[in-house]
Amino acid sequence: MKGRAYVYLGKGIPLAECEVSNISEGGARIVWRLPEMLPARFVLFLTLDGSERHSCRVVWRDGAEVGVAFEDSA
Repeated sequence: MKGRAYVYLGKGIPLAECEVSNISEGGARIVWRLPEMLPARFVLFLTLDGSERHSCRVVWRDGAEVGVAFEDSA
């Protein structure tokens, strides 16, 4: 899958759109315009309604790209 996804930071905080440039069973590479504002743990919505999502842990950062490990199954 490659395409649009959403960073969920918590109740009452608007979803932030990002791009998934690579995804596997265990994690993903995302591109986000404000990577320094991304916390160490967050939820990645693969669908706008959140029906497909992963709890994520940041494992590396390189400019606007962020590598995350999935901490659960979708």
